[in-house]
Amino acid sequence: MAVLTGDIPAKRKLKVGMVGGGKGAFFASYHRAAMRLCDRFEIVAGAFSSDPATGREAGEALGVDPTRIYSTFAHMALAEKARPDPIEAVVIVTPNFLHFEPCRLFLEAGIPVICDKPLVNSLDEALELVRIARQRNTFLAMTYTYLGYPMVRDARSRIQGGELGEIRFLYVEYLLEWLAPGVEHLGKSLAWRGEPAKAGPTAALGDVGTHAFNLLEFLSGRRCTGLNAKLTSTVPGWAMDDTNVVQLEFEGGVDGLLWASLAAPGHRNGLRFKVIGSKASVEWCQEAPETLRFAPTGEAERIYRRGQSDNCAQTLAFTSLPAGNSEGYLEALAVLYADFAQALEAGPAWRSATVVPIPDIQEGVRGVALSQACVESNRTRGWVPFPQV
Repeated sequence: MAVLTGDIPAKRKLKVGMVGGGKGAFFASYHRAAMRLCDRFEIVAGAFSSDPATGREAGEALGVDPTRIYSTFAHMALAEKARPDPIEAVVIVTPNFLHFEPCRLFLEAGIPVICDKPLVNSLDEALELVRIARQRNTFLAMTYTYLGYPMVRDARSRIQGGELGEIRFLYVEYLLEWLAPGVEHLGKSLAWRGEPAKAGPTAALGDVGTHAFNLLEFLSGRRCTGLNAKLTSTVPGWAMDDTNVVQLEFEGGVDGLLWASLAAPGHRNGLRFKVIGSKASVEWCQEAPETLRFAPTGEAERIYRRGQSDNCAQTLAFTSLPAGNSEGYLEALAVLYADFAQALEAGPAWRSATVVPIPDIQEGVRGVALSQACVESNRTRGWVPFPQV
């Protein structure tokens, strides 16, 4: 049954809250749209803004009971914990520097957390959240959206099923153009991404590089063991990195390369990966997400299309529309939320409840560790081991 369109028999909706996401928030509306699309969540509480009027406006627009529209996330965590019918999870969609405290408070309250990436801005904070989550065995998942695309999952099945043979090289690029014209006309939702106190130790790397890195580990099933990074600022007036080139080494001695940029003209959301094996290569591009290019040695290339019978068996379960009717970013995020709903319903067994593993707190920690290791590598101009997290 397709996870987004299999609406009979009915599935229970989980009651969730949201931290952040008031008027002017950049990404929260996409999360809410994805939750509506997968039809497994209902927002019943929230601390939608640090501004009370903005928070009330958002809560009223979303149909939230006025008694569960909170002025602060701290009040929300305490009040929801004390209720006989507390929220079943909280979705955190604040900027990076405002992730740690709500994650901490809701985990301590025993309330599962769904957090936008990156998890937090420092490895110490990330490890503190791991400690709390493990102590209480509490669910925490990350919205690494691109893991929800059916053809990304198809690629993972083929790679880990041995169709490419021995994996020899992993490549990923994530290129955007929004910073290329300069900093003069950046709006509030983009400008903070260049402020170290808010964005964290890296800008391009923490913003989009963490998506790219997570994708390589998800596809290959291998952990990065070391890296050599060059972090560059090319845009006048931008104080942080806007372009990154990172050499990677994975378990088994497999080499990789990550290239990320916020200032690459002509690239609107240019996420692309290529995995090279001893028998074949596979390639996928986010701006053309319906197809997967599979190229065996000495044979004509094959183009696998989402929704066709030659997709890997499990891929079809994540496909909602007939072939030729395009699925895109919102569907991918909705697939991820459907996974989260399935995992949350499994209770203590949430880690093994889904066919494809969800991006949990460990993946979030590795994204934070990536930034720390790349900053150190860039400083020393050399290879560094990936942190043991």
